[in-house]
Amino acid sequence: YMPKEAFLIIGILFTSFLIGNSFGFLSGDTLQPNIFHANQINITQYSEIIQILSNENSQQNPMKRYLIFGQGTTNDIDFIKENSFYTKESQNGFFSVGIFPEHKIGQIKAQGYYIIEDFLLDFHSNSQIDKVTEISQIGKIVGSEKAFEDYEYTGKGIKIAIVDTGVDFSNPDIKDSLARDENNLPIMLDADGQGIVITNATFIANINKDRILRNYTKTLPDDITSTVLVNRDGVFLDLSQNGNNTIISVYNSLFPMAGNLPVFNGTLSDNMKIGNNNRDYIVSRSGIYHLGVIYQGALQGPFTRIQVVPVLVVDSTKPGLYDTIIPDMSTSWEDFTRFDLKPDEKPDYDFDFTDETPIKLGKGNEFLVYDFNDDEKLDYSAGTVGARVLDIYGVINHTTPNIDDTLNAINGTILDAIDENGNYFGVMTDFFGHGTATASSITSKGIQEYDIYNNTKKYTIKGVAPNSQIIPIKALWFGDTVYAWLWAAGFDNDENKWTFQGKPRADIISNSWGVSHFPNLQSAPGLDILSLILNALVVPKSLDESYPGVTIVTSAGNSGHGYGTLGLPNAASFGITVGATTNNVFVGYGSFKDQPRFGNTTDHANNVVDFSSRGPGIIGDPKPDIMSIGAYSFTPASVTKMKKDSTREPFALFGGTSMAAPLVSGSAAILMESLKGQSIEYDPFKIKNILMSTASDLYNDPFTQG
Repeated sequence: YMPKEAFLIIGILFTSFLIGNSFGFLSGDTLQPNIFHANQINITQYSEIIQILSNENSQQNPMKRYLIFGQGTTNDIDFIKENSFYTKESQNGFFSVGIFPEHKIGQIKAQGYYIIEDFLLDFHSNSQIDKVTEISQIGKIVGSEKAFEDYEYTGKGIKIAIVDTGVDFSNPDIKDSLARDENNLPIMLDADGQGIVITNATFIANINKDRILRNYTKTLPDDITSTVLVNRDGVFLDLSQNGNNTIISVYNSLFPMAGNLPVFNGTLSDNMKIGNNNRDYIVSRSGIYHLGVIYQGALQGPFTRIQVVPVLVVDSTKPGLYDTIIPDMSTSWEDFTRFDLKPDEKPDYDFDFTDETPIKLGKGNEFLVYDFNDDEKLDYSAGTVGARVLDIYGVINHTTPNIDDTLNAINGTILDAIDENGNYFGVMTDFFGHGTATASSITSKGIQEYDIYNNTKKYTIKGVAPNSQIIPIKALWFGDTVYAWLWAAGFDNDENKWTFQGKPRADIISNSWGVSHFPNLQSAPGLDILSLILNALVVPKSLDESYPGVTIVTSAGNSGHGYGTLGLPNAASFGITVGATTNNVFVGYGSFKDQPRFGNTTDHANNVVDFSSRGPGIIGDPKPDIMSIGAYSFTPASVTKMKKDSTREPFALFGGTSMAAPLVSGSAAILMESLKGQSIEYDPFKIKNILMSTASDLYNDPFTQG
């Protein structure tokens, strides 16, 4: 089933989240998903905080992501071994994902290896918003309301890995759903490698409490960038020492969607304040301060608005052990919203770390959020600090490109959440909002009130398993999903070897995406490499004698209404494949005003949606397995506003089988909680069997409804 030719990047189907406290409309009464291609992202706003310097070698030896299959092992060809960031090997061959120069690919093909250019996933969401008369029937249809009322089951103690575009935890409805380990540290993985923040610009200080120094001019160690300046205006990181601007290495989280390389050099436009005087300042115990910049995007339709956040990293407790991150969120907010200013107005940048909240991992305040008008409602989010990030481009060990000799990691190494030497940390973001909606449909607490219909009536939005915990895993690319699954299932990667660490990190892995262009893979869905790996991860003792198996839920896809429209890995035999039904609380507008979207009245619900993919799988599996609501409902969203004077509220309309899959994941969490409470042992097959055998019959054929 090995493919023989590389194929083009597949666009992501994303919902255009219409967020606000007033209506947003799509043209017509049909589904209108937006399509994005990795080389078509438009950057609509550049930052005025940082000036980007050109990279001399940006066009040399272009690098691309490739998947390589072959017989034997990666030891047979050193070039593959050295440039792969992870590999899965067996007695029949290997599957490797890596970054390779284009001019080397022909040489690898000539040696008999199969190569595919890595591609973006299809995310199974659609959006449609009309005038509505009620908010949702999900709790009633799914049964989560009854589970809580009769048994108080809410998914407590169950961890659900959301393999998606990331998760933004800024909304208070989902903030507390972030999964944590025994030390209260967040459990998060960025398998795409987007969330690296480089903080290797260093400043040395010798602040004497008895007098104010004009500058510290001691001979500096080789790795010190600049000094701390102390004068009567305050204490500053001196970014323009001797008339030369300090050059800062910046990780481009938009790569490869935008930019030539994952790292560029830049200079900040002003000194950064760290204190008021020589007695009142942010202390770094070693006397050395680390400075960096978060450089990432936020989506607005098909356009990307840049988020730039200056960050300070200090060793606040023990000299040399860097444990505290301070983001300048106020300056970032001013830059992000500066387009709203009049032509003669300037952004009110303060370049000041002293008025910000320090972040320490494990303290529960890892969220990069900002309330600009002090109304106790958040207005801005730049993600969550504390993610483990896969260094897929080798930026930390200066292979491509050369960054800094003090950063010591192996290409493809999963980085620590924060480097104890202060040179980098990881952040979890959701560039598109899809993963946030997916997670919110499960774990929303229903504590926030939203004026959803713009009629002053307030509604709350509650998920199906509000006390379950979310492990966010960012994986936009096909090649990264294998790493994401193995890590969530409890495996660790060490020099291309995967070993089970004794316990799965997640009880459930939820996937709201798929690959529909399977003819290019020259393998039938269900027999492809991804489906086979999924099946292996579901089966207890398959990959290790002590491995218990993990329940894996996948969305069926939005390629219906024809039969045989499943893609991969949705056709995998052992996963739980979920199709979509209606939650008919929406009626038409325009010439269809007050007319139901589905059926003749708004009483109709729980019918199969036309776009829901049907079985059988090409190998004959009677998929899907089960159905849940996919058209449509509201979910909490990121708090980020695009304008300062915006009155929009942080909710979104969400639909497609992307929504149906996490609702089943939430149902599985409630089921697991109940079985644990009764000391009943279970495995993924028992969970699947119970969910399928107790589902309501919708009186459709099994290739439609499971």
